[in-house]
Amino acid sequence: MRDYAPFFESSDRQVAELGVAESFLASLAAQRNQRYRDLRVYSPDPPDCVCANEQRELVAIEISEVVCSEAARRTDKGENVVRVWRPGELREHIARQVATKDAKLFHGGPYAELIVCLFTDEPLLTVESVRGELEGFSFNQQAQVSAAYLLLSHTPGHQTYPLFWLPLINRALT
Repeated sequence: MRDYAPFFESSDRQVAELGVAESFLASLAAQRNQRYRDLRVYSPDPPDCVCANEQRELVAIEISEVVCSEAARRTDKGENVVRVWRPGELREHIARQVATKDAKLFHGGPYAELIVCLFTDEPLLTVESVRGELEGFSFNQQAQVSAAYLLLSHTPGHQTYPLFWLPLINRALT
């Protein structure tokens, strides 16, 4: 396991993805009153997980981490580094990850919803900094992805993990 941004880490990728998905669905239920059931890891990947929505339709969840791989690599080598995210970098990083997930061929569909859950334990991506970076911003609508969210690791004062909805807007119509 790595030392940098390790909150959601596990030695088993599927265990980590299921744990993130469980935390995501709990935060989604608490913060947006959206409920899903019967969550499970899906094979073959993608998607990472599937569940059912309130109408009992099949939903795919794709999970991806927002982490600075260079900071993680350098921390593993014993350096004490922290990624400082400049204005706009988080939005660009999120946009690339959502587009990458959207481009995949998903097994086991059709899906009523395809949700991308990005998660992070980056030390400087706090509720306040993320809110400031994302406020009023929307991302390009995707061909397959119907919703996208960013889940932060444990934050004091929050009963569930902080969750940010990442609006997907058809910019051609705006």
